[in-house]
Amino acid sequence: MPKIKIKKNKIGAVLLVSFFGLLFFILALRYSYLMISGHSAGEDLAYRASEKYLRQSVAEPERGKIYDRNGKVLAEDTDSYKLVAILDKKMSKDSDKPLHVKDKKKTAKELSKIIDMDEKDILKKLETKKAFQVEFGQKGKDLTYKQKTQIEKLKLPGLTFETEKKRFYPNGNFASHLIGLADKDHETNKLKGVSGAEKVFDSYLSGKTGKNSYKQDIWGMLVPNSEDSIKAKNGDDVHLTLDSNIQVFVENSLDEMVDRYKPKDLFAVVMDAKTGEILGYSQRPTFNPDTKEDFGKKWANDLYQNTYEPGSTFKTYGLAAAIEEGKFDPKKKFKSGNREIDGFKIYDWNDDGWGNIPMTTGFTYSANTLMMKLQDLVGEDKSKAYYEKFGFGKKTGGLFDSEAPGHIAFDNELQRKTSAFGQSTTVTPVQMLQAETAILNQGNMLEPYYVKSIENREENKTIKKGEKKVVGNPVSKDTAQKTMDELDKVVNSKESHATNYQIDGYRVAGKTGTAQVPDTKGGGYVDGANPYFVSFMGYAPAKDPEVVVYAGMSLAQKRDLEAYEYGVSRGFNPIMENTLKYLDVEETEGKAKNNSSEVPDVVNMNVQKATDAIKGKKLDPILIGKGDKGDKVKKQLPLKGKNVQDKERILLVTDGEMTMPNTENWTKRDLLKLQEATGIDVETEGSGYVSEQSIDENQTIKAGTKVTFTLSNNHPNGDNSIGQVPEEDTSKDKNKDNDN
Repeated sequence: MPKIKIKKNKIGAVLLVSFFGLLFFILALRYSYLMISGHSAGEDLAYRASEKYLRQSVAEPERGKIYDRNGKVLAEDTDSYKLVAILDKKMSKDSDKPLHVKDKKKTAKELSKIIDMDEKDILKKLETKKAFQVEFGQKGKDLTYKQKTQIEKLKLPGLTFETEKKRFYPNGNFASHLIGLADKDHETNKLKGVSGAEKVFDSYLSGKTGKNSYKQDIWGMLVPNSEDSIKAKNGDDVHLTLDSNIQVFVENSLDEMVDRYKPKDLFAVVMDAKTGEILGYSQRPTFNPDTKEDFGKKWANDLYQNTYEPGSTFKTYGLAAAIEEGKFDPKKKFKSGNREIDGFKIYDWNDDGWGNIPMTTGFTYSANTLMMKLQDLVGEDKSKAYYEKFGFGKKTGGLFDSEAPGHIAFDNELQRKTSAFGQSTTVTPVQMLQAETAILNQGNMLEPYYVKSIENREENKTIKKGEKKVVGNPVSKDTAQKTMDELDKVVNSKESHATNYQIDGYRVAGKTGTAQVPDTKGGGYVDGANPYFVSFMGYAPAKDPEVVVYAGMSLAQKRDLEAYEYGVSRGFNPIMENTLKYLDVEETEGKAKNNSSEVPDVVNMNVQKATDAIKGKKLDPILIGKGDKGDKVKKQLPLKGKNVQDKERILLVTDGEMTMPNTENWTKRDLLKLQEATGIDVETEGSGYVSEQSIDENQTIKAGTKVTFTLSNNHPNGDNSIGQVPEEDTSKDKNKDNDN
């Protein structure tokens, strides 16, 4: 028995030792594999271990700014605030002061005065059951610093803010379709260009994301030499050719045109005649990129993306072709009136014509029959070739997304003949501007451009630079000069029907246009009493052009007869006149008439004597200072010697502290003068004339003080009169001053 017992114990021991030996072998083999491969279950163990102690953060870049030509910010990143309300009472536990919303009704009432949300809607949010905190949707987002401060001053418990980046457009409705819009991408939560220059140059403006990483030990201490940082690359800055002062002239004029005519579409563009730089551009409808009000009302940028039939402004290029080919004889007569083409009768704008008249008179009268005659003399194929040389039917290459090429309609005889006077063929405004530069620059056609430069501020280098570029020579120097002579007669000769485009002190030349508007839904053309697109391509001074202004208005819904007769002169004239004076272009027609005065020099005069001197010139002195008896004028704007219109506001900065004037009924142009004279930071809301100011009259102001002005379309004279064009008179023959 004992032997058998001993034998059984040995077998059990052997099995036990073998089992543990095998287990140890397997574990050793497994650890060896892990040590050699560094992987388990398909995962990198070293990476997982490193990840446990690795801390990372993303470094977001600052989006590049957009500036005007003079360095004024048009778009930049800024902090915005999202309102959050804490509802959970537990937040106030062990706290001396309540940290949750205590009085929901009072909170809703006070918040409704600051954010654009009804009191009852706010209360409904605050009464949400079993919620730790609530937000207020879009109404509670993108709050300004001013709104945040106003809410904080209420000292209502439970309200807090989350800071986030947004794109800030300080001028609101201001070249909006050209500057564009950048907004949060819902997938990446980063700013992304949606339209305009913001979209076109998004890759430059966006910059590159960076990162910061380091390792920490099990006690949370930084591991030495474990930092790894990739610096964020801020976006590049885009400098546009726009001039903010000229842009104000454009915006104000278009606002007044909308108020008077209520057109379906309206645009105006200002270009440097010698370089092709776009100095100002806007359109209606437009939108406010800062508030997104009216965004999407019209997506297309009219300057580059919208095509239309231009009407008689297009005749300029058919005339130039005929002059180049030696087919235009100013004194040679032709038969005006009408002409039959493929069974259709095409008339001059007065139906009966003017009998046999010289070609030069025919162009001044804008006779359709003349342009068809010239096309015959030049030849249809050659005429089309000239239109192509002028850049029609193809993109200008102006660095704007989805630029439209337009179309030269030459498929049949009727299209060819109607194209001669600007119907059937479609163009974009930028094509028309480009073609005009050939006439104004001795036959050298310039590419219009709106980007002055793209700058990398971190490396202080220029990535891209816009510059004058000759893109063709459709006609000779002699032809260009002769064409300019004919355009001068359109506005200034005794036969002119476009004298409403004349401006005191400057000789303006150009071409009017009135075209039928295509019906995009039903086909053909829009019906109605005056269903027209009216326009004017003008430049000044006539002999040596500095500025080109092209304005167009489609389908006036109010005062349509006046719009038909006087075109866009109400918008064109103030834009052109203000721009020429702002650029200090020398007057070419002598001094302006009796309704203007030369600003006297009143610097260093005492206040009383200075104001008397200003009033003596029929001007309006505005004191920026207390104006005590012994005070003197230390600065004036406009400067001495400037020729300005009667009743122009002359800003007088006096000794001592500057004080805020009463700006009621001032224009944006007046506010620009105030900003220049005082150094304050002017912000405007709305358009038209000043109705409110954020700092009261006579309050002290300093350079850098931010002042917000609310503008409305109420005319300062209490009526809706603009300029000197007479009121609508339905008794007039609507064909009297029309050119098509």
